[in-house]
Order: sequence, then C-alpha cells, then structure tokens
Amino acid sequence: MVRCFGLLLALVVSVQSASAALLSTWDFASNANGTVAGGIVGAAGAMQNAGQTSATGGLVYGNAGARNASGFWRTSNFNNVGSASPLSARYSYISFTNNSSVNQITLTTLDFKARNTSGVFGRNVEVSYKITGVSGESSMGSFERTSSSFSSSTASFATGVTLDAGDSVTVYFRFFKSGSDNNSNNRQLDLDDIALNGDVVPEPASMAVFGLVGLGVAVARRRKK
Repeated sequence: MVRCFGLLLALVVSVQSASAALLSTWDFASNANGTVAGGIVGAAGAMQNAGQTSATGGLVYGNAGARNASGFWRTSNFNNVGSASPLSARYSYISFTNNSSVNQITLTTLDFKARNTSGVFGRNVEVSYKITGVSGESSMGSFERTSSSFSSSTASFATGVTLDAGDSVTVYFRFFKSGSDNNSNNRQLDLDDIALNGDVVPEPASMAVFGLVGLGVAVARRRKK
C-alpha cells in the first residue's frame, strides 16, 4: 500500500512538472500580438506604447540588426528621464489573461531580448507587473542596455504570484537614463522575443480523481494479497 501511495505521489508530481510551461510569446514576426502556447487556455494582448511622443515607436520590420529581417518592437521616444526614477508617463506594456474556468496559473519568469537603438549611453529598463485586483506594481528588476545588439535577460516574478480564472497580468517596461546622458536626449529601446512562463496548477477535481484512482489501486492490491 505504501508503494501505491508512492506511485500516486510520483504520478501527481509528474503531472505538475509537466504543467510547467511557456504561457505566451511575443516575437513580433508579423504583428504586435502575443501568441498563446499550446495547451494553455488564455489570451495574450498586443504590445503597446503608452504616452507616445511625436516620434513614436512601434512594430519595426527588417531594419539593420533585426533578427533575419523579422520584426521587433521599438519603444516610443522618451526624454527628460531622471536618473533616480523611471519616466512613469511613457512606457511599453503587454498583458496575459488566464481564460481557464478551472485552472490556476503560477507565474515564474519573463524572458526578453533588448538593445539600445543608438548612442553610447546606457538605457536602463525596469520591468514590473500588476495583477488584476492588486493595487500597485511589483518590480522584477532593472536591466541596462548599452549595446546596439540584442541580448537576453530573465526577470522573475515574486514567489507564489498566481492568476486565478479570469485574472490578468500586465507587464510594464519603463526606462532610466544612466551614465553622463543628459535629460534632453531622446532615447529608445528595441524589445524582442518576449516569453511569459509559468506553472498550470491542476484544478481540485483533477487532483481528487488522482486520489480516488490511487485509493482504488491500493484496495485492489490489498484484496489480491
């Protein structure tokens, strides 16, 4: 019987491990919309710029340095950025919604590529997120980009951050100046290959089924003996 429960536990763990998944991606190959990964019940919103200046950014195709002439996202120009705080009025953002009626999603990490569009000064991008019904944003860290080539970063969600059925997460990309950059310079960042990762938690009904199956196996083995 102990072996049966061990087998059941291993089965549950394997199911939960298999649930660890890519939730959605934004590769900007054809449009600004995100793509929901296979097996995930959700909706991925389009990348957007907020508080655009006269020289706006957006979806860019085939510029020098792009991935095999595919698309990437260029932020709107931002200036007068202080060194101590991000410019709250202008930023880029994406969103993902858990459309499952039964499953909960635990958010884990956000992968992305970024580069400095021009100049020698660093562009610091602060990544943060907000969950439906939760006041304020939570920081995922600040990442500096001085190179004109794309490089990868991973930002982590706080432990235990979850999306219940119908909940959404919005991820923001805000900016700092760095070094001897002056406040009057316009700045832009290019973003690409964004991936939202998480764990899909089986609904209680499924876990109950596993429990009943395990119990049935245990009883059958006991009777056989």
